Amino acid sequence: MNELSSFFNEKMKLMVIVSEHLTEVEGEQFCPLNQQEIASLVPCGKVKANQLIQELIKEGYLDTLRIKGRYCLTERGKEILNKIK
Repeated sequence: MNELSSFFNEKMKLMVIVSEHLTEVEGEQFCPLNQQEIASLVPCGKVKANQLIQELIKEGYLDTLRIKGRYCLTERGKEILNKIK
């Protein structure tokens, strides 16, 4: 449960937003929202959204695609969202 407790905050909101907005193109799933759009949905500032995204990438829950500013859930990210739901 310790792993889950860190997600009952803006990180969780951000992960859910990415999950709800996934789009598939050429077999790759990614979130087409930019940081400002994500920030307005969390809600938080763009700097905070960037910080949260970087933390989630470092922790292995999100990854970036070769397309600049596009994020996808890792398998670890999908597992944690399934536990929360």
